[in-house]
Amino acid sequence: MRHYDIYLMEKDVARHYFGQESKLFHLFLEQKKATAEFKAIYEKQIEFITRPISTLQLQQLVGQAFKHSQHYEQFKNTHYLSISHPFSQAELTLNPTMITVTSDGGYEAETIFFEVLRKYDACFFAMDINDFRFGWLNPIKQVKLI
Repeated sequence: MRHYDIYLMEKDVARHYFGQESKLFHLFLEQKKATAEFKAIYEKQIEFITRPISTLQLQQLVGQAFKHSQHYEQFKNTHYLSISHPFSQAELTLNPTMITVTSDGGYEAETIFFEVLRKYDACFFAMDINDFRFGWLNPIKQVKLI
């Protein structure tokens, strides 16, 4: 089972930390491991570098993307996608501060959810803290000046 926390980063932060994703990941990792007295400090830092998520807009976008799919279900702010061949299932939950994706089996279902999020905004940063995996859902292209 894989679990991703996905945050919508400020555009300037995304540009600045492109190529330095491990620094962002370690901030979130430290926040998860912090004791109560330091947790609030990390939360303020994370709040400063992230943007709120418009759950209503994303609800509509995700619903629209899967309105004809028989493998998709929605209950309140949670969306479910299940693919039988090859087996892959994912659950996407929308919150104003972060999105969580939990998946099992192959990567197809979670990848489909990631594609929808990627179309919404280029600054989503995803982390699987348990497996130390992290990255941008839509890599930011660097402009080369000649």
